[in-house]
Amino acid sequence: MHKRLKKFITLSALAITLTSAASILLITNSQNVAHASTRQQAVDDITDQLFKNLHPQLGGRKLRSHEYRYIQEWQAIWKVVNQAGVIWTNQNTKTCLPEWSFPGGEALQERLADAVFYSRYPGRNGAAISPNERSAIREWLNIKNSMWVTAYC
Repeated sequence: MHKRLKKFITLSALAITLTSAASILLITNSQNVAHASTRQQAVDDITDQLFKNLHPQLGGRKLRSHEYRYIQEWQAIWKVVNQAGVIWTNQNTKTCLPEWSFPGGEALQERLADAVFYSRYPGRNGAAISPNERSAIREWLNIKNSMWVTAYC
């Protein structure tokens, strides 16, 4: 029990340090991603986690075929995660997004926020949000702040 408590305290301190530094987005601890049987499953699992963060009101339920907006957002997230390059080995020893596990991973978080935001507003054609569009800025920041994953690396 002593080892467990020590490990918990150490991991908690590490998580607090990493969170306050805001430079590392991927923290180790999720069995879903760690035990993905294929690279494709790892991409899907990570996408599911990000989508659940973005839409906690859905309670992790499966999307219905008529929920086009949600489906478009999930697909936008999937595309970025897939391009980010999930490392997967057949022995299930590594499944992670290395870009997220080191300082500078914020760029991936921003790409994910862009993907979701522009899937919601396709008419913008990727045009940058201007400083006077405060509600759009708030929405983009909320999306960005939900783009974190716990995964086993």
